[in-house]
Amino acid sequence: MKRISGAVTLCFLLLTMSATQGADSVRASALAGKGWYPADPAELRQMVDGFLDAAVAAQRESKPPLRALILPHAGYRYSGATAAKGLALVRNRQFQRVLLLAPTHYLGFDGLSIADVDAYETPLGPVPLDRTAVQRLRRSPLVGSYPEAHRKEHSIEIELPLLQRALAPGWQLLPILVGSLSAEQYRQAADLLRPLADENTLVIVSSDFTHYGKRFRYTPFPMGDQVAEQIQALDEGALKAILSGDFEGFLSYQQATGITICGYRPIALLLRMLPPSARLTQLAYTTSGALTGDYYNSVSYAVVAVSAPEPLSEDDRAGPSALLSHQDLALLHRFALAGIEEAVLGPDDARSERLERIKEDLPMELKQPAGAFVTLKENGRLRGCIGYISPRQPLYQAVLESGYNAACRDHRFQPLEAAELKGLEVEVSVLTPPRPIPSYESFRVGEQGIILSKDGLRAVFLPEVAREQGWDRVETLSHLARKAGLEPDAWRKGASFEVFESQKYSAPYSLKFRSSLPPLPQGEGWGEGI
Repeated sequence: MKRISGAVTLCFLLLTMSATQGADSVRASALAGKGWYPADPAELRQMVDGFLDAAVAAQRESKPPLRALILPHAGYRYSGATAAKGLALVRNRQFQRVLLLAPTHYLGFDGLSIADVDAYETPLGPVPLDRTAVQRLRRSPLVGSYPEAHRKEHSIEIELPLLQRALAPGWQLLPILVGSLSAEQYRQAADLLRPLADENTLVIVSSDFTHYGKRFRYTPFPMGDQVAEQIQALDEGALKAILSGDFEGFLSYQQATGITICGYRPIALLLRMLPPSARLTQLAYTTSGALTGDYYNSVSYAVVAVSAPEPLSEDDRAGPSALLSHQDLALLHRFALAGIEEAVLGPDDARSERLERIKEDLPMELKQPAGAFVTLKENGRLRGCIGYISPRQPLYQAVLESGYNAACRDHRFQPLEAAELKGLEVEVSVLTPPRPIPSYESFRVGEQGIILSKDGLRAVFLPEVAREQGWDRVETLSHLARKAGLEPDAWRKGASFEVFESQKYSAPYSLKFRSSLPPLPQGEGWGEGI
């Protein structure tokens, strides 16, 4: 269950009116004519087109192709011209989808939230949602819908008239408010969203930067002659981490300084989605203090462009596990149990029609090739663990076979006995495809699984191994080297490394299948033990 925290973050302009949602599932504008942007369509078009006309001459198409933009979200008289310097890069471009990540200013919650509407309304007309993508995301336990968070939130709506005038018509919106996320949830959310950031999708992150002054309850330095330079230096520290694509460094900087970047979570999520080839470029920076001469309460606005040779969806970190819901994982767990029963209880002459029906109706994600492991634990102690690192066969089949092999073919243990089934904990892990890293220093301990290879020897740990043992990087790699049959410090020189992420589902064994299954492979290809 997601926790409503009630935390309220900072914003530059405070709303006093709320949006209404009609029977036709259209979110009415909460901003038009209220100081954010004009309510008159002609006046709004003229204003936005003026911003874009002024910006387009100064911008050139990025190389490689533009994939994402970080844009400010204050009233147009403050940040409209700055935002246009980013959107000028995609003026008149044709996209099918805009994936818009934005912060919540009025209601705190955990995870992601999508308004339960079919369109957002602005004076320039309705912006339809990509309902297919929304339904796809709602399968994840990370995604909910909190009406009070959306009712008067400006961080999504403020970007829409700009996008309506900048982009060629025909695109649909995927608007997501980003709430509190743990380190693991950032990974899960990035894996969930990355496949949607394809060649025909533009990713927008809506965020202002430092909110300085008593109005915002943030005065890390006193008002004085150097306040403009101090604000800019504070922002530059955050931008340095962003421009280097440093997800962890950016979050650490925010925590250390308390910098009031209202969209720091959406920004961090974008950074977590990016491939190593992404290039981030700062296009613009200004502050309301510079525009009005009033630094007693000042908000900063920055524009960052993200370009990459390939769409974010083609990042090799994306895999079937990025799309698996809790229900999908529970279904895979049943296949693991079926494999265990085949190994321990033997074949049942009456094949299970139930299992065959399940196979016929499986979601497509479970039929795609993927790596998977099944881990058995007895009273908290490892009792067997075997699986497949690389995608070799349909995911459900990999889990079925791994359950069988973990029960009777893990050379470290005697085959599982029927008496041991009661109280057995069965854990299914679904893996993203392994990818090489330049050195062990790039390995994120406890978050990534790791494969060590050296001198023809190889060993692998799932991500949870280091977490459960409480190991740091050195301890993890030393144990991994021993597992491979090497000296404990053999990882320091001459070794190569690959990493992967995983989704995990764990539950006690329960007798669900008493049927014979299709013959399982004999001989080679039993997978690898963890």
